[in-house]
Amino acid sequence: MTIASPLVAVQNLEQLYRHGFRDTVTDAALLKVASSQATRDTAVLYDLDRDLEAFEQEYNLSSTEFFQRWQDGKMTDSADFMDWNALYKMAREINL
Repeated sequence: MTIASPLVAVQNLEQLYRHGFRDTVTDAALLKVASSQATRDTAVLYDLDRDLEAFEQEYNLSSTEFFQRWQDGKMTDSADFMDWNALYKMAREINL
């Protein structure tokens, strides 16, 4: 059987789990993958938060307020602001 994408694989596995089909080897593998991803996300989020804090201090503005102003077109298209926007979006994605 060929699986089109990791998302499809997870969705298929979810359906099997909902119907009671599971085994200890798959359980252990899934927990290891989830733990590994959480560890990576935590490290990335730490770096993002550090970078966001540097922008906040430099411009004396919270990232939330910056992003709202950016979305409203009230900020220039400077390199710093484009980077800040990208970092903020990345942090929001991880925090979902």
